[in-house]
Amino acid sequence: MRYVGIQTQIWRNNRNTAILLCTFPLLMLGMVLGSIAMLDWIGFFCWEGRCDAGLQATTLHWPVIWEIFYAVAPYVLAITAIWFIIAYFANVSIIRHATHARPLERKENLRVYNIVENLCIAGGIEMPKINIVNDSSLNAFASGIDINSYTITLTTGIIDKLDDAELSAVVGHELTHIKNRDTRLMVVCIVFVGIFSMLMHGIFQILGSMSHTPRRSSRKGNGGGIIIVLLVVLLWSIVGYFFSSLTRLAISRKREYVADAGGAELCGDPLALASALRKISDDPGLGNVNRSDIAQLYVIHPDEEADNDMGLKGWVAKANILFCTHPDTPERIKLLEQF
Repeated sequence: MRYVGIQTQIWRNNRNTAILLCTFPLLMLGMVLGSIAMLDWIGFFCWEGRCDAGLQATTLHWPVIWEIFYAVAPYVLAITAIWFIIAYFANVSIIRHATHARPLERKENLRVYNIVENLCIAGGIEMPKINIVNDSSLNAFASGIDINSYTITLTTGIIDKLDDAELSAVVGHELTHIKNRDTRLMVVCIVFVGIFSMLMHGIFQILGSMSHTPRRSSRKGNGGGIIIVLLVVLLWSIVGYFFSSLTRLAISRKREYVADAGGAELCGDPLALASALRKISDDPGLGNVNRSDIAQLYVIHPDEEADNDMGLKGWVAKANILFCTHPDTPERIKLLEQF
């Protein structure tokens, strides 16, 4: 397996982050414009008296569309920006809370600190924080957006059940994620997908509450008009969620191959990482987190590993790798053994 140069990978991730930051507002504005156009096409704004009486549905009235778009676009961008900033900078705390991780003190496990420090020195990487999750299963992940928040999280199981060479290889894998700026790129992807997910969930909640509320009026533009607006926004949210999720998954899969190669080079023992992946795949744990966005950070995704062995979901995952956050573990092991 040929490893992409570290500076090249850093440049690519910085570039991809910038592209996502620029593309997402355009995607949101496109979603808003599409929603307004669809509402106009079905005659929604004519019901509100914004169109002349002679104008009919199934016709786009662009002056009306642009007028409404210019009025609502600033509010959409402002709300999105505020939500993104909060989620971006609170991401590390959210992950720590979701996984029940806590800081690992040096005196608590000198072995782990020595492994991380030695690899940081060898790779020219500044020392990240180290967290631990009390879970007897085996897994690990890296998180953070800058040197003040970069963190490697390990389960108690992976610390206890891997030998020094295997644990060094896993730590090297996670340090490569940090050095490549993978963690920052993935935070951006997670936040973007989360915005669409939150929007869909909110609309479903509103529609659900409205279905249990007695109708007090059948006038157009009242309850029926609100439902139409919500359904149109829901449709565009689903489209945005689907395509942003595919982007996130593609980036996530690619970064695992690169981190495997970088970790193997950093620790100087690709077979140790292959051996560690075998052990982790038998018991990846952390399934109690129930957060697919966080699970994609793990060295091995617990749900996808289980799905490889059973059920319809596993068959679909094998048939269409587009819907997996991680590449197939046996394929990763095979490449490492040929490294």
